[in-house]
Amino acid sequence: MSSVVCNLCGADDYVVRFKAGEAQSSQIVECRKCGLMYANPRAAAPDHELVARWDPDFVEQVGEGSQRFTKEELQVRDYATTRKILAERFPNRGRMLEVGSGYGYLLDYFRKDGWDVVGVEPSEGLNRHARKVLDLEVLPVILPDAKFPDASFDVVTMMHVIEHVPDPTDTLAEIFRILKPDGMLVMETPRYDTLMFKLLGRRERSLSCEGHIYFFTTKTLRDISEKVGFKVEREDMVGRSLTVDRLIYNVGVMSRSKAIAKALTSGTRAVGLADAAMTFNVRDMERIYISKPA
Repeated sequence: MSSVVCNLCGADDYVVRFKAGEAQSSQIVECRKCGLMYANPRAAAPDHELVARWDPDFVEQVGEGSQRFTKEELQVRDYATTRKILAERFPNRGRMLEVGSGYGYLLDYFRKDGWDVVGVEPSEGLNRHARKVLDLEVLPVILPDAKFPDASFDVVTMMHVIEHVPDPTDTLAEIFRILKPDGMLVMETPRYDTLMFKLLGRRERSLSCEGHIYFFTTKTLRDISEKVGFKVEREDMVGRSLTVDRLIYNVGVMSRSKAIAKALTSGTRAVGLADAAMTFNVRDMERIYISKPA
């Protein structure tokens, strides 16, 4: 168990929002000074340490057909707007880095639009797929260990990563360093100033994810970005595409009942709907576009 101070303002003054075991194994607190919610004390090592220890042979073998694989491949279509925005902002494209590139499908999506791409992903098993199947350049490290030179990239993307990192301010500062002047970071994360969070409280799906250690609102995400020196250019409240199987899984997580989750999943698969896909938006995630001033 490790205790931390607020990553946004540095204060060590908080109110407990959820005791350990209520939403996840860590206690979740809210800074009295700036409003940032975070896990404190932390009950487990940060995700990147756990991911780096995944058996690469097992990850590669499971690959296609796994829930993560299906989810990542499907959700590429959710970033059509982002691809258009970046193409308009950078008509000649340029060099792009994805932090947390997974199996590589989103990185490949941007490469097909003319970007020169590279990814960092601590799971060697995921990287094998990206290299062998998609022929992508990926590094099996976390961002600080990649040691990119200053001003290396026109664009950095980081989707559903910032909530997992042990020090978001340092991560954003490193991205600021490696971006070219007038370069852009696009990141996406769950947000907690939503009707869903007010209604569901501790049952909110993203809150219960054991790997999540920071829980941003629109304001705290903007504040931490500006603290590092970024300029906020656009904030979109977005949804995502899911298979029915994944949707039912999420409902099961929110129910906090293994029996209900199992019954729902079995019923969906029995009627042949598990692989059906849908896209919906309850505005519980934010995709923010922030730039490094020229």
